[in-house]
Amino acid sequence: MILYTVQHVLVLRLLICYKFQSVELLHNLLFLVSAAKDEEQDIAFYDFVRTRNGAYSRTLQKIIDEFIEEKLVVEKEGLLEITEKGRHVYTNLGASLRSFSALWDLCVDIMERYQGDAQKIKEGVFHHITFRRAKKGEHIFDYGWY
Repeated sequence: MILYTVQHVLVLRLLICYKFQSVELLHNLLFLVSAAKDEEQDIAFYDFVRTRNGAYSRTLQKIIDEFIEEKLVVEKEGLLEITEKGRHVYTNLGASLRSFSALWDLCVDIMERYQGDAQKIKEGVFHHITFRRAKKGEHIFDYGWY
């Protein structure tokens, strides 16, 4: 059983609103969202590590793995897809995101800016100064450790 956090609900909402061709795309998008502001944001992810494919968050990956294990999300034909069970959970918990609308708006803005294109988002990550300062395997942010 999952102990749902607001981060869980954010990921569910993203999966309801957008089609993600890979988990990598979700990691890269949420890195760009987390790095978009100079100050730490309430429910953003800050445990990103630089990899050769972009940014990787253990916390985000744990959430995705929990969703797959609980059958809230399936990987189908290369896409991450939310199931009916996942929609039901989001319907019951989605209101918890109301006080984090600024972060959600940032997610939408970044998806629109990059037109949801995985390659453009990946390029955005590799061009981001915060990402470029880290070496492979290093943590990208130096705040937000938990």
